[in-house]
Amino acid sequence: MDKSKASKILFKNYCRANVKKFLRETTLHGLKYLADDNITIWEKSFFLCAFLAAIIVTANLIANVYAKWISTPVIIGISPHPTSILSTPFPAVTICNMNQVCASRVAHYKADSKEGALLKLLCNEEAFSDEKLMDEPNFKNNNLSIPAFLQQHAQPCSRMVLSCTIGSVVLNCSDIFHEVMTDEGLCCVFNILHPKFLYTSITKKIIEDYERIRNIEAIDWNPEDGYPKQLPPNFYPSTAAGTGVSMGLSLMLDAEIDDYYCSTTNGPGFKIGMHSPIETTTIRETALILPIGYETRLRVDVVRTEATSTVRKLSRNERQCVFNGEEKLLYFRHYSSRSCVSECRTRFLYNQCKCLPYNLPSIYDKVTICNVTQTHCIHRAVNDWLLKSDGDEQSYCKHCLQSCFDLTYKSDATWTPLRAHDYLTPPSILRNMSMEYVNKNVAIVHFYYRETVFHGDIKNVYVGFTEFLSYTGGIMGLFMGFSFISVAEIIYFAFLRPIFEFILPLRRKRMIERKTAVMAGLRPHFLPNNSLLKVNRE
Repeated sequence: MDKSKASKILFKNYCRANVKKFLRETTLHGLKYLADDNITIWEKSFFLCAFLAAIIVTANLIANVYAKWISTPVIIGISPHPTSILSTPFPAVTICNMNQVCASRVAHYKADSKEGALLKLLCNEEAFSDEKLMDEPNFKNNNLSIPAFLQQHAQPCSRMVLSCTIGSVVLNCSDIFHEVMTDEGLCCVFNILHPKFLYTSITKKIIEDYERIRNIEAIDWNPEDGYPKQLPPNFYPSTAAGTGVSMGLSLMLDAEIDDYYCSTTNGPGFKIGMHSPIETTTIRETALILPIGYETRLRVDVVRTEATSTVRKLSRNERQCVFNGEEKLLYFRHYSSRSCVSECRTRFLYNQCKCLPYNLPSIYDKVTICNVTQTHCIHRAVNDWLLKSDGDEQSYCKHCLQSCFDLTYKSDATWTPLRAHDYLTPPSILRNMSMEYVNKNVAIVHFYYRETVFHGDIKNVYVGFTEFLSYTGGIMGLFMGFSFISVAEIIYFAFLRPIFEFILPLRRKRMIERKTAVMAGLRPHFLPNNSLLKVNRE
């Protein structure tokens, strides 16, 4: 018989014997019956079909697990660890009088003056769409600065906020409230980050009068990193002193109704916005209404979102959130989806009009603030923005994903009218006011927590690699008896056993033959002279 043909037969027989040995000794269920010579071919076929069916079912179930792993990488649950309100900033509060400017400060302006044209824009939104009005001489080449005009003619915070109490301690309102420009004009803000921590660069003064604070140190804070480990005795953004009205923030506001010139709504009052200290807020669309002549209680609840460290390993498209520092904003130092959308909207308006409204962030260096003449372009651009975004700004700005660590606030409001008769124990500031003035001008509001701790929402990996391995291992073990040892058996019978029983012995045999051939081919001149003589004599 030909030597190569004999080798093939020998290899085929070896493979058949190796497979048969694997089927008899493997831990996989049902395969040992395929190597049993004591059962019929029909019985072997039955177990083969059962094994193939198990493989098909296993593959289908594993495909379902894999699809869930890909389609739902993150699950949102309730954090098992409670967070104390003493480790979380009290909400930043922005308060705006619905009155745009004080009548006593603008009464002397004539209707056909530049100031009169600006007042028409502040008090009447229909003026933006009046093309004839925009062609009048007092609108053309009107370069009045809107923020400067508002600062000179709007009600200042020192007159709006009469009394401030935090944790039953009366404070100077001018030390904790600062003037800020919003879409509602000049407003007052409390407990927001200092501009050096809030913005990447300060190109214009959006928040004023921070230097008035005495013995209160500004610190940096963000929802992901929290407060620094070492805190000064007095700092802001500050936390609550505790729960309940007495431990919250209580304010007394004066609307100065007799000095109203024009309102942004159909009546007098205040608008209040609560937001994270790392953000500014839009008042016109999202603020709460605070009526005059009422005492209002706003019971605040914290809404916190956080993420586990395993979520960071996922891509942005999978986790659908952004960690702090991953997305650099042009103006805001700390990322949030709302700040990102604000910059997105600002970028759109700037591209349309080459200037920015006075209340939006200066995202570019040396940017110009829109004057009276350019407000018509801004109004048209805002309408275009609303049409393009279709009311869903975050979907329009696709890169503005939710922050993985976020902090917002929601509140329940209750109110009651102020007393129409004499107070039994009136606050000292009201003692010099008549009841008629109080009910006509004053609003009292309390912000407070009702719980000492809260449970936030936590993002976690829904099906991680460990869970995926557990699911697939459980399925394969249930249907096939597959385990890690099964993998070792396959590797052994497919690779290691042929190497140990066929290849290594063959190499060892060739090495022995090679050594034997070398020893047999030795010549006498390789031996010493004495040995050669001894051999010849013998």
